[in-house]
Amino acid sequence: MKPMSRLLTLAVLLLGGALTSGPASAEAPPVLQLTLPGAVEMALTGHPAMTLARNRRESAAVSVTAARGAFLPDLQGSAGAVERYAQQPPPGDGGDSRTLNLDLSSSLNLFNGFADVADLGAARRRLDAAGGELLRQQQTTAMNAANAFIAVLTSRELVTVAEESLAREKALLEQVDAFYRAGSRSVTDFYRQQAATAQAELDLLDARRNLEVAGLQLLQSLGMEPPLVVEPLSPDPFALVAVLQGIDAGQTLALAWELRPDLLAGIRRIEGAEEEVRRARGGYLPRLDLTASAGTGYSSLSSGRNLNDQLTRDNGDASVGLFLNVPIFDRFLTRTGVAQARIGQSDAVAEVARLRQQIGVEIGQALADYRRAELQLTVSRAQLDYARQALDAAEARYRVGATNWIDLADARATFVRARGDEVRARQGLLQQSLAVGYARGDLETLLPLLTPRKEKS
Repeated sequence: MKPMSRLLTLAVLLLGGALTSGPASAEAPPVLQLTLPGAVEMALTGHPAMTLARNRRESAAVSVTAARGAFLPDLQGSAGAVERYAQQPPPGDGGDSRTLNLDLSSSLNLFNGFADVADLGAARRRLDAAGGELLRQQQTTAMNAANAFIAVLTSRELVTVAEESLAREKALLEQVDAFYRAGSRSVTDFYRQQAATAQAELDLLDARRNLEVAGLQLLQSLGMEPPLVVEPLSPDPFALVAVLQGIDAGQTLALAWELRPDLLAGIRRIEGAEEEVRRARGGYLPRLDLTASAGTGYSSLSSGRNLNDQLTRDNGDASVGLFLNVPIFDRFLTRTGVAQARIGQSDAVAEVARLRQQIGVEIGQALADYRRAELQLTVSRAQLDYARQALDAAEARYRVGATNWIDLADARATFVRARGDEVRARQGLLQQSLAVGYARGDLETLLPLLTPRKEKS
């Protein structure tokens, strides 16, 4: 055998061994079956955005604790020891000496223009606002997870549509080939059907790719990573239709203004900004502090007195005092602080006004999209029914030679497109139903209604 032939033979054997052993050694990725509420619960637990929102709320809670601490006295202790060495002490000096000082001091603010009261009130309002923002982040995370979940359901059904379409194209290819061999169809029909079958294979490849990408995006929305594979359990897409039947735009908008956590958080921020103005105005008022201190000491130069006597009896001292600070001129610090606080208050009011307008737009768009989704599903189902009848008629006419291949191909393409449109419309109705709850601010009340759909036996 020639060297080149040997190399080719060896390469073929190695490639065959790799193809044979590869799938056997590869482990299948774990599969996790999830309902839509279960997927949302997992996203609320593991998504990084939820961790950040919880951290912001925890930080606001720490700020409240710090603001409460301003009402308490402080307590400080100090101790100092000195060892003194004298190389040539003067006459009468004892030479080397040691000293020890112990001090304890405390201060308590009695009045600071109510700045501490306002600061605590502002911290509490910020905590309430952070709680509202956390709740809205929960709704946002839940909606993103639900959208990704529905996208996987849609892509999975579209894969089924593409597989059935490819099977029909292959069956038709065999039929056209038989007709061509019998002389009842032209070779053009055979080549056209081969091209249509190849296109169906490409469509199936695209559908499977879209399903894979949708699965990865679902993992991301759940806060998880590959190689885990999530298998969604299909909910009833019409489970929320009865709940949203006859929904009114005005009532929905009024309900959103009561329920939206981000709007309630904005109102709390306005209240917090008012407290900030009050705190800044405290700089115009005097400040009164109570101080107390106690100390003792020891010195080796005090002859005849030991450490215990000096620390406990001889060298102790204590003091109590009141300090009143009256602001006379602070280089406009208080005035500018009040001005900045009022600007912050105005910003908070403007932000709430902007958010109210945005909620109005979101409610109107969500309801319009939901009504369109209802109509789109009705239309797509009618189109699918007509397309199925047209396809049946075209296939029957083609078998007897009453129509050409182009008319049959057009009927097949219309039917496949109608099936895909019906899938998207059905899942889109579920998605838009949840979008209404998200815009309204009560998405968490709709999710428990989406139980897995029972498959027909």
